[in-house]
Amino acid sequence: MDTPPLSIPLYLSQSQDCDYLPGQKSQSAFIDPAKAVSADLYEHLLGLGFRRSGQLIYKPYCENCQQCVPCRLPMHSFKASRSQKRIIKLNSDLTTRVIPAKFNQEHFDLYLKYQNFRHLGGSMEKFDQTSYKDFICGSIEQQASFIETRLNDQLLAIAVTDIFKHANSAVYTFFEPEQQKRSLGTYSILKQIELSQQQQKHFLYLGYFIENCQKMSYKDNFKPLEIYQDESWSIKEPLIKS
Repeated sequence: MDTPPLSIPLYLSQSQDCDYLPGQKSQSAFIDPAKAVSADLYEHLLGLGFRRSGQLIYKPYCENCQQCVPCRLPMHSFKASRSQKRIIKLNSDLTTRVIPAKFNQEHFDLYLKYQNFRHLGGSMEKFDQTSYKDFICGSIEQQASFIETRLNDQLLAIAVTDIFKHANSAVYTFFEPEQQKRSLGTYSILKQIELSQQQQKHFLYLGYFIENCQKMSYKDNFKPLEIYQDESWSIKEPLIKS
């Protein structure tokens, strides 16, 4: 991997309403969008807790909240749970393929349907084609791929996945909301894990774990989950259920 620079200037975004925690404000530290970032450097930044949205590389930087915790799965030790094995069996009639991350009207229509059902009123609800292309199809040095899931000819899910030398990164997943019994979100992560293991990657990065947000806390269902705190990675302790 290329040796990263010793320091990278960061900029602070304006405060806005948090998409994940009601009543909270959020801010991010981000790299100048005009700065060229190589795939090797971005993979290094993943290991420091950064993520991307389109080509914007950022890290949560909220003054009074540290609930967004970077997380990843070590591929050599991941083991599917009983419920995850059931999901794999339930969806044995589906087919998946890995394709380039390019705009497709069928994908865009599914994305709009997913947003209208799952995230009504969220910041991503009113995306037009240009915003969609920037967010879903944009990537770092064309490292993104789509894992496309279908039932016969019907498109059911798209998992945007960055593929690097030593690790993969789950960027975003959207799926058919009328197929809730299939647990397509979990199934898509399991397919990303399968791809990462086939490619002999060390890790699959899952973004941020947020314990008090149901949309983000599901990541704790994948074991062993590693989290990045105090500038180091460690196995996350199980949640204590009340």
